[in-house]
Amino acid sequence: MKKYILIFTALLGSFVAGAQSRYYVGGDFSVGFGSGGTSIIVYPEIGTRISPHLYAGVAAGFDWNNVASPSDFTMGLTPHLRGYFPIIDRFGLMGDLFFSSRFTRRRDYDPLIKSFQLGLRPGLYFPIGNITLTARVGFFGWTRTDYGNGNTNSGWEARIEARDILFGVLVNI
Repeated sequence: MKKYILIFTALLGSFVAGAQSRYYVGGDFSVGFGSGGTSIIVYPEIGTRISPHLYAGVAAGFDWNNVASPSDFTMGLTPHLRGYFPIIDRFGLMGDLFFSSRFTRRRDYDPLIKSFQLGLRPGLYFPIGNITLTARVGFFGWTRTDYGNGNTNSGWEARIEARDILFGVLVNI
């Protein structure tokens, strides 16, 4: 798995090195409240434009979740390629092809939980001047979770859960 992370990072670096000098900063967030508990996701990101409709970037952040008992605190790093597909002048579809590496500390559970994802996250975007509002819903791809006690879980999945609904604000600089 480490070999694949290194290859993906090298490819992402080569795209970024050859990109135009148009950058963006911003990030994704999500807050969920319900009868089961609270979920907070914050992932700031930075990236650069490769072409008018293709961007490369990286997000690093955390999510805290006490919806399920016990509560989880997760930190992660997510390099991605993002494609924009305009429908009309001020609206379009987007998709992130990403690799995510996450580490979770679960309350009352000693081992560190490590998870990896390689997938696609579809969404919508709405540009307003130098600011772009984004909304992504769902996940389609491969996941692997190592629970640290010898148990692992991996496979392909398609899901739409609260943690897969992300809203973002990106500022082009």
